[in-house]
Order: sequence, then structure tokens, then C-alpha cells
Amino acid sequence: MKRRFITLALALVVGGGFLSSCQKEEVLSSKKEVLSFIFEASKNVELDQNILGIISGNTISANVPFGTSISNLIPSIEVSPDAQLNPIGGIATDFSSPVSFTVTAEDGTIQVFTTNMAVEAAPYIGTWRSGTIDFGLGLMHVSVCISVEGNICIEFQEMLTGELNSHSLKGSFDPLAKPNAEVELDQTHQWERNQWSEAADQRTVMYYFKSNISSTMHFYYCYCYPMQEWAFEVDLNKI
Repeated sequence: MKRRFITLALALVVGGGFLSSCQKEEVLSSKKEVLSFIFEASKNVELDQNILGIISGNTISANVPFGTSISNLIPSIEVSPDAQLNPIGGIATDFSSPVSFTVTAEDGTIQVFTTNMAVEAAPYIGTWRSGTIDFGLGLMHVSVCISVEGNICIEFQEMLTGELNSHSLKGSFDPLAKPNAEVELDQTHQWERNQWSEAADQRTVMYYFKSNISSTMHFYYCYCYPMQEWAFEVDLNKI
């Protein structure tokens, strides 16, 4: 009986030592990566489609469509299993300046990822020209030049003489104006007696693109604001 007791005790000691050895060999994960970074349209009312962030090293980059406010976007972020993210994803965040996200691995080591967000340029920027049109003033070409600041020049060139019509104007509008929206144009100049003269007035313009090809813009113009009736609408080709 005594021998059996000693044998059992030795077995328990050896077994306990074995379990202790197994516990000591347990290794905590050191993985601390951002696996995916997405702005989901279902969580961001300003987006019509999901925007996928590009992860390169410790930088996360994403381009959002023109007109999107990046000061209140909700990111969906997936990190390595057993890792922790700070600040957490799924909450409204201001991305107008770089945002740092810290990923902490199970073993306590950390890695910092920094976002780099950009808004795509306005699709209307550039110089545009129509084919021949007649909207009650005779045959003419319409040329529209728009800058990134929202400055606009609309020139009506008469076909027969090649001269600018007196309806030609310069002005400005909200540079964040989105497609398919009536936009107030604050006129500052009118073409008179072969020169630009100061002339304050309000007009209405609107634009949109019929397809993903941004080389053709459909353009609307009204003599007043708010819009009562479009004076004309025309396809403009980028030049």
C-alpha cells in the first residue's frame, strides 16, 4: 500500500510538472495588422458605393468622390485576430487631417497606422465646347471654362462672324456644387462693346455626366435665379 501511494505521488508530481511546462510554452500572438479598411455606403449617407482603403505599410489611403465631406465618415476596420484597435472603428470620425489608429497585439506590442484621405477633383474643371446650337440667338458655339475655385466663363461665339455674343459672361459659383443640382451663378462681368465690363446679376446653371466617361458634360443654363425655364441645354466636350 505504501509503495502504491509513493508511485501515485510521483505520477502527480511528474504530471503537474508536465502541465506547468506546457503552460510556460504558450506563446501570445504578435500579429497587429489592419486587414481591411472600408467606408461602407450603408453606414455613410454621403456615399453611393463602398470605398475601399488601400493599405501600404503603415499608411491607409482612400479617395472619396467629389463633394463628399470627409469630416464625418464612419470606417469599418478589421484587424488581426486577438488584436485590439484604438480608436475603434464603426464611429463617425473626422478624416480632414490624418488620423492614427493603434493596433495592439495579444502580446502587448503595438503598430500605428495613419490614414491619408483625398477627395477627387471636381469633374467640371477645365474648358468645354459645344457643337453648333441655336437657342433663339442664331447659330453659335458655347464654350465654358471652369476653375477649381468655381470661377466660370461662358462664351457664346456667333458662327457667322466668329465674334462673342453680348450674352457671354463671367462669374462664380459654389465649387462644391454637385451634379444634377440647380446652382446659383453670381455674374460679375458681361461682354459688351468687344470687352469685359462689370455687371452683377444672378443666373442658374446645372451639369451632369451621362456616363462614367467624364469627357462629355451635359450643361444647362438659365438667365435668372431661381431657375424658371432653361434657356438651353447642351452637350459640352472637354478640350
